[in-house]
Amino acid sequence: MIPIKLSRDAANYIRNESEYLRQRNLVAARNFSLAIKDAKRMLQSFPDSGNHMHGLQIVGSRTLVTGDYLLDYSYDGSQIEVTSIRHGRMLMPTPDVEIDDDLEEGLDNVSVDSNPTL
Repeated sequence: MIPIKLSRDAANYIRNESEYLRQRNLVAARNFSLAIKDAKRMLQSFPDSGNHMHGLQIVGSRTLVTGDYLLDYSYDGSQIEVTSIRHGRMLMPTPDVEIDDDLEEGLDNVSVDSNPTL
């Protein structure tokens, strides 16, 4: 059986979402729990089942859509690491990226053509 490791963010999301749903809607809480369990079984049986269309645009990462939730993960051939989990209506998290000074200076000199041709 392929081991599944949760990042701190993914584990916190599961805890917080479970608590939130339990306080508001027990049926939704149960459905969330089942979706996470189904995702675990799916990933252990078919680790490459996620797609590259949703989620993090990082080489080697995939997104599994299960119920209303999306799990971003990577698989190295021996272990699956779930990096983030979110509801399908949530915006995808994007990393903060600092632009190098060299690149920023180069952008000042770039002109944008309003009618580009190919």
